[in-house]
Amino acid sequence: MIDPYDFEDDDFDFEDEDFLKIKPISQMTEGEKLQRFKRFFDSSSRAMLQDCLFRIVDYEDGTGTLEILCPNEVVRQRLSKKKRKITNNINTCWSHIRWFSLCVQQDNELNCQKFTRNGDLVTS
Repeated sequence: MIDPYDFEDDDFDFEDEDFLKIKPISQMTEGEKLQRFKRFFDSSSRAMLQDCLFRIVDYEDGTGTLEILCPNEVVRQRLSKKKRKITNNINTCWSHIRWFSLCVQQDNELNCQKFTRNGDLVTS
């Protein structure tokens, strides 16, 4: 029987390799960063994001935009209500991403709403 007050119990000796090593962001692939990005959302948001496509558009000045292609307008509207959560999660995964876009394809055209890291809509 285990004594719950015995913090010196030998059965609980673990070596460092027994624990999962967390890879630093600088060593993650873009796919791993995207998985990390999605993990920070609640289950209903992850379900919406599961149906989306993602790409990063890099610019010559070293900055970039995370584009999220939503399957329909309803998903885009729901995700637009989560702008703050999206920007916070972008900040934890990518340092060079300055904007994100929520896009939907309509009549064979890509219709995007671009937002700053503050969640403000960019008008151009």
